[in-house]
Amino acid sequence: MIEKIRIGTRKSLLAQAQTRIVAEKIKEIVPEIEIEILPIMTEGDARLDKSLGSFGGKGVFTKELEQALLDGRIHMAVHSAKDMPMDFPKGLTLGAVVERAEWEDMIVTRDGKPLREMAPGTVVGTGSLRRSLQLRMLNPGIQTKEIRGNVQTRLQKLEEGQYDAIVLARAGIERLRRDLQKYPENKEGNGDFYSRFQYEILSEKDFLPAAGQAILAVEVSEKTLKDERFAEICRKLNRKEAECQLLAERSFLRHIGGGCNAPVSAFSWLDGGVLHMRGGFAADGRHMIFDEVRAVAADAEKTGKELAERLRTGALHQASRGKVFLVGAGPGDAGLITVKGLWCIRHADVLVYDYLASNALLNEASEDAELIYAGKRSGHHHMSQEEIQEILLEKAFEGKMVVRLKGGDPFIFGRGGEEALVLEAAEIPFEIVPGVSSAYSVPAYAGIPVTHRALASQVHFITGHEQAQGDTSAISYAGLAKYDGTLVFLMGIKRLPEICEALIENGKDKYTPAAVIQSGTTSRQQTVVATLETIDEACKMAQIKPPGILIVGDVVSLSEKLDWRPELPLTGKQVLLTGTRELVRKQHLSLLAKGAEAIDLSLIYTEPADDEELAEAIRNVSAYSWLVFTSSNGVALFFESMKKFEIDYRRLACLKFAVVGPGTGDMLKKYGFSADYMPESYTSESLAGGLARQMGPMEKVLIFRAKEGSKSLNQYFDAQGIGYNDVAAYTTRTDWRKRDLLLRSMKDADYMTFASGSAVRAFAEMTAVGADREDGAADADAGPEIICIGPVTAKAAQDAGLTVTAVAEDYTIEGLTECLCQLQNRE
Repeated sequence: MIEKIRIGTRKSLLAQAQTRIVAEKIKEIVPEIEIEILPIMTEGDARLDKSLGSFGGKGVFTKELEQALLDGRIHMAVHSAKDMPMDFPKGLTLGAVVERAEWEDMIVTRDGKPLREMAPGTVVGTGSLRRSLQLRMLNPGIQTKEIRGNVQTRLQKLEEGQYDAIVLARAGIERLRRDLQKYPENKEGNGDFYSRFQYEILSEKDFLPAAGQAILAVEVSEKTLKDERFAEICRKLNRKEAECQLLAERSFLRHIGGGCNAPVSAFSWLDGGVLHMRGGFAADGRHMIFDEVRAVAADAEKTGKELAERLRTGALHQASRGKVFLVGAGPGDAGLITVKGLWCIRHADVLVYDYLASNALLNEASEDAELIYAGKRSGHHHMSQEEIQEILLEKAFEGKMVVRLKGGDPFIFGRGGEEALVLEAAEIPFEIVPGVSSAYSVPAYAGIPVTHRALASQVHFITGHEQAQGDTSAISYAGLAKYDGTLVFLMGIKRLPEICEALIENGKDKYTPAAVIQSGTTSRQQTVVATLETIDEACKMAQIKPPGILIVGDVVSLSEKLDWRPELPLTGKQVLLTGTRELVRKQHLSLLAKGAEAIDLSLIYTEPADDEELAEAIRNVSAYSWLVFTSSNGVALFFESMKKFEIDYRRLACLKFAVVGPGTGDMLKKYGFSADYMPESYTSESLAGGLARQMGPMEKVLIFRAKEGSKSLNQYFDAQGIGYNDVAAYTTRTDWRKRDLLLRSMKDADYMTFASGSAVRAFAEMTAVGADREDGAADADAGPEIICIGPVTAKAAQDAGLTVTAVAEDYTIEGLTECLCQLQNRE
């Protein structure tokens, strides 16, 4: 019997205040029970620099708590109900719905001006599209701006003037105030922080909240619930009215297809035995429509479903839809994507991608695009086909441009036809972008033409995943055995013995040449050539595994003569590239020339400083003697800002330019300028020392670089008494969307390169926060060998606990490639 209850909570002040509410209610039920509250850091609390939709949605606030429940470290987890994912992990369930507090949203300001009276251009902070749409309905002149952080952080940003107003849930403020009165020791700072602001409560007639807003719910493990005393506590903790509201609103969410950032709102209330429910939905992501239903309270879930169906039906007729592109990504080599397919990737709002689609292609997506892994792979389905189709519908209903990126061609055994039919039935516009199919491209990469005038005048493509029709095979092996042409079985490795046996039994010559190609067109490509009778045994000896294809026919005999892929220093090696996009593109070309398969995986991206700061520095540029660049990103941003702020290039006539290395120098040349100084050793320390020797006594330096850049220049100039201005022109951010992709890619890669400390830090963060051992190892030492561009980056890697295999002698992109070649030669 449980004598002590351990309650898990997020670490924010609000989460802990809400947990204390539950703890107090438990004490009222069982005064003698001991309670321990355990704060746990969640991924959503740790990653406040990106919108929730870009890295996982609601689950990022609950995953760590749920793991603690499954591990038995805690007995219950307290959640804001609106943050709970729709489905609980296996073994977990809803233990109790504790209460619903003040459910409204509030406008928070410093001056108390009501929302409807705010002047055009007023900036209102919100991280919710639901709130943003409803705000503009009440005052079309305002501007909404993304905001993240806990309640205190958001209020601090308002107080600092980053926003004119923000939107908060009323329950959060009220619970924090009440908690402050009961537990003054938890107060931060002097005075009542919350009284510094003015609050306008928005009624449900004007402004619907999120489904589940202000409801506190307790999640528990099914195992713990078997304890009779604990189960009784949960039963007494549960409030029927709040439970009824939560069931109705979650049912609505489930059937409408909403998430924490989706334009969906809902609120229910009880009047006697009647449940009333009002909801809003913006199918196109821009126009919110509303409806209301009522029913007996016992039909809560049915009521939510009915409201969802009514709104979705209305949305189909009243709101414009987005568009879905079914795009063939090709067989694996990223270079085989079509021009139109690449355009679609670069312009997509949402990318739903397969296992077989090259990871490098995702690096071409915009930094705001949502990346969703569908993961279709033989025997390892991340999503069911029905779930994938639902995602396509949901995102299109939000008015987004959706790209369904499929391996090979979407209409050749890719189930693209099924997805297109679902879109057609929902009246969602779609377009098919054919891709290069593995059916003929993979044989071509092995030197096998699927047709040849003297050997095969016809070719047949057959799926290796046949669907049996009753007791008979869906494939006529008797017919196939009689054909003189080439037979290509896609996805046929798992059923290789059955296929070969069926063909021979039906009359196909057992000596017919046959080939199996594994991981075609990639660095992992492996070809086994034998006969129809012996190919299975040959594949077992070669340890061939899916994905792969089987080719049967006389054209296989040409493979040895027509094997055109050259053996280069890095042939067969896969290299992960982690830097910014511009750097990765250069590195990709360098590695490609040496035969490697480069996987572009930019873990970092840059965000410029605000316009005011950049404009001030650039408008005063003629006051300096030297302009110093420590990266190609800084060069590009400087000259793009010159254009943006309409600064005449002639202001640069008296300046000299210093760059840290040849890559930065090459970028400078693109804008028509040559470097006046570049150190022999491409480090900030060498740049500082060498530049100091080039300068006159009265000359002044403008350093234009990343906020996180090395301070070696500053320290040296301070010591030498050199005048300078250090402009933090841009910030380097971690692209958290790539985390799962990184973990999966590490399993197959041979090497991983780092060209900056920023990329190292991003990698360390991504592999440390809740890494999924099933999708990829969090232990970097178990992954690819690490190669660094120079000693500074290598030290950053070592400081992060990584094992560095080699460091380039020449601190350039070409030096990195040469380092890999030398390493491969030694192996």
